Amino acid sequence: MKRFLGLYLIPLLLIGQAALGQVGEKVNSVNVLNMNNDTVSLPYLGEKNILIFYADPAKPGQNKDFRNYFKTHPITNPDVVSYGVVNLAAAPMLPNSLVRRKALKEIKGTNAELYFDPDNMLSSAWNLPGAQHNFTVIFINKDRIIEFYKAGQLTAQEKQEVLALINKR
Repeated sequence: MKRFLGLYLIPLLLIGQAALGQVGEKVNSVNVLNMNNDTVSLPYLGEKNILIFYADPAKPGQNKDFRNYFKTHPITNPDVVSYGVVNLAAAPMLPNSLVRRKALKEIKGTNAELYFDPDNMLSSAWNLPGAQHNFTVIFINKDRIIEFYKAGQLTAQEKQEVLALINKR
């Protein structure tokens, strides 16, 4: 019986580890749309350390306090950039034009850069579990390696972890 239970638990543990597997993985370039609706490669990938806010329009309140923190404490490190990518495919019932307007209103008055992912390409290409239905925070270093990934609301400890990654550069 113990052997059977062990054989049953091993796949569950492996599945749990697979959900964490994106940290440490190298990512490839992905095309997104800029604010002018032009297709562009994800900016600064391989050039700078990047903090990406990958937003599900149906979850506008997730991580809002963390995003607001950067409105009053902008990143000043020249080796780190930050921008938002709105996952338009995550909210198929919301018109893209409405989502774009709300996203642009959210960043009004800041120097924030904003891009749009109409087909869930970023989440699919980078194998980001949970990103389809959450507001996701991703930190990628200059070598294109994911150093932090969280789909959903950040804890206080996770916020500190992201801030430490920004400040260590």
